[in-house]
Order: sequence, then C-alpha cells, then structure tokens
Amino acid sequence: MRIGVSAAVVVAGLAAALAVVDGATLAGSSPGLPPQAVSSTQAAIDGTLPVVAEYRYRLTGKVRLLLFWVSKDGVGGARLRVRSGERDASGLDFLIGSDPKRAPRGINRWGYILEETRGESTTVVGLMKKSDEDTLDQATSNVAREAKGGVVFKMIQATVTPAESVARVTTATVPRDYSYRELGSLVEALAAETSPPRVRTLAAAPGGRPGLLSSIVELIRDAGDAVQRSGRPPGRKSLPYVYYSKQYDVARVSSSVETGEAYGGVTYPKLLRANFEVRARGESWTERFTIVSGIEGPLAGIPVFVHYQPRWWFAVEMVIDDRERF
Repeated sequence: MRIGVSAAVVVAGLAAALAVVDGATLAGSSPGLPPQAVSSTQAAIDGTLPVVAEYRYRLTGKVRLLLFWVSKDGVGGARLRVRSGERDASGLDFLIGSDPKRAPRGINRWGYILEETRGESTTVVGLMKKSDEDTLDQATSNVAREAKGGVVFKMIQATVTPAESVARVTTATVPRDYSYRELGSLVEALAAETSPPRVRTLAAAPGGRPGLLSSIVELIRDAGDAVQRSGRPPGRKSLPYVYYSKQYDVARVSSSVETGEAYGGVTYPKLLRANFEVRARGESWTERFTIVSGIEGPLAGIPVFVHYQPRWWFAVEMVIDDRERF
C-alpha cells in the first residue's frame, strides 16, 4: 500500500502526505448506532493530547495536459497541529485535501494522520479515501462514479512500540462522498461499520521510528540544528519506520539553505530546503517530495512550503497561510 497522503501525506505529510461533495445533506444520527461506538471512533481521530500550536496551508494544484502544466491556486487546504502533554508526551496530526468545489474537475482526495507518543508507546491513526487512479481521465471517471454513492474509506489504528506494531484496519463503504472539511461528520459512518477490522502485527526495525510524521520532523530538526551549529546544511540521512503491515524508510536526500526567498507573498530571511524520499522495503516504487521550513524563530522546524507530485499528471504545492479555514 502506497502512502499516497495520504497524510494523506503526508506530508506531506507530510505529506506526505502527503499524499487529496456533492452538495448532499449530511446524514443525521443513526437511531440504532450505540453512542459508545461513535465516541470511541471520534476519540481515536481527535487524539488525547492537547493541541499547543496549529499551522494552516493553502494548496495549489497542477495538472499536466500533454506537454504543459496548468495550475490553479486555492484548490484545497492543509492543517498541521503540534500536541504536547505531561512527562514529555508529544504528538502531531496532519490533515490535507482537495476541495471538490475548487479543484479541477471536482477531484476530491484527502487524508488524515495522527501520531501521539507517550514513553515508548505511540498511537497512530490514519484515515484516507481509497484512490487508485493513474491518469486524469480515471480520476474524472471516479468523481462521476462516487457521486452516485458507494465511496470507500479506510481507517488505520495502530500501537507502535520499539518491538512491534499492532494495527487494525477498518474499511467502510459510505453512501456518499465526504471532503476533508467533513472529517467529524465521517466518524458516524465509520463507527457504523460492522465488519471486523483486519489486524496486522509486524516487528519493528532496529532503531525504527513510530511513524512518518515524527520521522520527517526529526530529519528537519536535525538539519536545522546542523545549520545552526556549522552554517552548512547536512547531506543524506535515513530513518526506518513502520506503517500498518510494512516497514518503510524515509530519507532526507539533500538539503540547502535559502536566503531571501518568498513563498505565498512572504519573504523569509533564512530557510532550509530539504528533499525527501519514501520507499517500502522490498518494493520498487519511491515517493519524493520537498519541504522548505524555518530554521530559527517561531517557525523553526515548521514547513512553510511543500511540493509533492504523487502522479505523473498531478502535483500539489502547499504554502503556509493562516487565512485558510477548516
């Protein structure tokens, strides 16, 4: 299974990430659905650690038409939240998606991922919309089919320790589509799923990290610290992590320092540009993305710009923008 956020994303979420409604009325409460089922699913998605910082982003979508790229700004949004608790408990959550009302051809793709760490145990929750298209025509065809109902979402809930990962995957087919702005409204449909989840247990790699988000943050902070110490950006560094039933490696392939660059109409005195790649062990595919983050001040270690191209015909750029609403 490719990460295709999928984060959502990652980012990419980070993307990453990151790997992105048809105006129907939201379903009301189901009379026969036990309240505890809804609250349990909601609690998993909401997380338990307090949110101490939030960063919002605006998405620009790019579609390749023959030899040319066509871009459109404001096709979706993303939100990165930092969590913190007692005894060094920490967490991150990342939501990213296209807005079908603004995205080319009404494409609606999105994902959400949450990681919370207490001691040596990390809880990972991932929610994504299933999408396997390889061309723009397939994506357009899927939009038309999804408008008729029968949209598939997957929710992953895992507990990761230095020894192993135990993950449960719930797959639910819901009667209509949901956008990334309707994360809370999707909870009831997922809680109503009666089929048993698939459970996967996987040994963790030596020195493995608990998730993609925390691994990327570690690599960004490591690079930023190196620049602060020596003035020189570091080279390649790789970290292993586990997600569901596979072991992955995320690598910071290269990094460089930017001065006086502008993103989203804001000029920054000093930034770190880092190129990343993610691959599953034993598989041939590679996901690549670029993250530009702050080095010092309140945005130290925080992405201000992300570029991710999950398909040959589709690319996403993400720029920090507090005006984005969720």
